[in-house]
Amino acid sequence: MQLEKEFGFAPDVLGRLLMARGLANSLSGVLWGSLADHMDRKKLLVSSVMLAGIFTLCLAVSKLEWLTPQLASLRGSELKASEIPDAMMPWRFSGLTSALIAGVLPWRDAYRFMGAGTVLLALCLLAMFPAERRQCSERTLAGAVATEMEQLQVIFRIPTFQALLLGGVVGCIPWSALSFMMMFLQDLGFDSSHAALLLAVMSVGRILGCLVGGLLGDTVAGLSPLHGRAFVAQTSIIMGMAPLYWALRCYPHSVRAPSSLAAALFSFSVLASWCNPGVDRPLWSELVSPTRRGKTIAWWTAIAQSFGSIFAGPVVGYICVSVLGYQPGAENHRQGNAESLGTAMAVCTMIPWIICFCCYSAIHATYPSDRHAEGLVGPGGK
Repeated sequence: MQLEKEFGFAPDVLGRLLMARGLANSLSGVLWGSLADHMDRKKLLVSSVMLAGIFTLCLAVSKLEWLTPQLASLRGSELKASEIPDAMMPWRFSGLTSALIAGVLPWRDAYRFMGAGTVLLALCLLAMFPAERRQCSERTLAGAVATEMEQLQVIFRIPTFQALLLGGVVGCIPWSALSFMMMFLQDLGFDSSHAALLLAVMSVGRILGCLVGGLLGDTVAGLSPLHGRAFVAQTSIIMGMAPLYWALRCYPHSVRAPSSLAAALFSFSVLASWCNPGVDRPLWSELVSPTRRGKTIAWWTAIAQSFGSIFAGPVVGYICVSVLGYQPGAENHRQGNAESLGTAMAVCTMIPWIICFCCYSAIHATYPSDRHAEGLVGPGGK
């Protein structure tokens, strides 16, 4: 609410900022991944962390509305530290730490704190990170690009990778849409500190969910090597949708019950976080050679998160403002704003996750044939 009053930002404007931040973040991964294969990784790491800290500090002192989107895209982040800290703090220090800082401090102070911390981290890396000694590649730039394209063609022809990529494309949209969660909680009537605590609960849930997803994926894959991980993905999507839908559409706006809302958000975060650690990354490691795994992750991230950035923020903003009548900064219309924003977020989470469920279901058909093609399982595999 601070920035709605200070800059007049409505959700549709914030949606465009989210898109700029997300596109810069996802597309730059391909560049940094390629540079890391040919340059000193210590220098790249230190310089990128230092730049992240500098641009974060610039955001904290920016005065003009036109300046903020430019710095947001350069930083690979976006404006609202106090609105959506979990996804946007520099280098994702920690969702829990960022949420608590943003709930206690004004957004400018929160960005100053995190920017200074990021610069300090860069200096520590410069002083303590061991230097890397690598032989210089004799390949020309044209040769390196040609080799990269050949390897990508091999990866993109794998049917299971195609299913994972399509699932990631639609699966990233809901997580990007949830970047409006802080604004939604404040429209419900929670102050910044209580809203930040609820986001911290979500962050803890995602941490535990990633751990549970990895363990569960390995366990179920041991029982059913050809279908276990696909079952884990389907279960995670279906079970995660229910508590989130309740929080966005069924939570009683007239009565603030933080314990029930916290339980729903925690349950959602634990249940919906299994796909990446329990399904995506293990399948990549099985189907892609070690020399191509970095490229696979970089391109998957660039494509999937780019779609999430393009369709999530702007669509949520358009639906809640242009279709449902969200009124920025209207204190006497906060309940209506919460209903509008909650409905827009529900549309941009439930529908993509239904499509994502279908994409992961296709792995039941593609993965066994890919395993046989790679010689990883015999005819009797299950």
